[in-house]
Amino acid sequence: MIRLCSRFVQPRIISLRVPKGSRGTLVTARIVAQLINDGAKDLYVRQKAIEVFRAYRIRPKDRFGEVWSIFDWVRRTTRYTRDIFRVELLHSARRTLELKSGDCDDFTILLGAMLVSTGHPVRLVLAGFRPHKPHSYSHIYPEVLIGKRWVALDATTDKPMGWAPPAIWKRVCEIGKEGIQCSSKTC
Repeated sequence: MIRLCSRFVQPRIISLRVPKGSRGTLVTARIVAQLINDGAKDLYVRQKAIEVFRAYRIRPKDRFGEVWSIFDWVRRTTRYTRDIFRVELLHSARRTLELKSGDCDDFTILLGAMLVSTGHPVRLVLAGFRPHKPHSYSHIYPEVLIGKRWVALDATTDKPMGWAPPAIWKRVCEIGKEGIQCSSKTC
């Protein structure tokens, strides 16, 4: 069961049943991608990203500086808080900005939406850590394209931009207009 909490016009909660296991993870990744795209169109989210650029004194067209400032700001201002016990919650980017709290999927949605809203391509990375459960994913984080290189942005830890968790299983999902395309690989 996934609960989506967004607040575009008025607060609303949508409950969805998703399959268990890998299929459910991919359904969740599709929803995360949609929330990133929706958040990127929210002018409040874009405004917050631009405010961050100004607060950090990032020069125009400094793509690395823009990414770094949003990553650092989200990491410093958003508290990692787990979901309700046995309930997967997905918050919109705006709602996470309001709560200043969320788990890995909420951080991913917020970072992704702020970056996409300011012209930075983003993709999703699903990470799994159980050696005896192939393609069992328990973590998500975004990667952003800077120049010709994809850079990991896991703001749920006190690690620098570019650090990625040491996953055993990894699936990369490209976000497009039609949804997401995922490829899998073993790390």
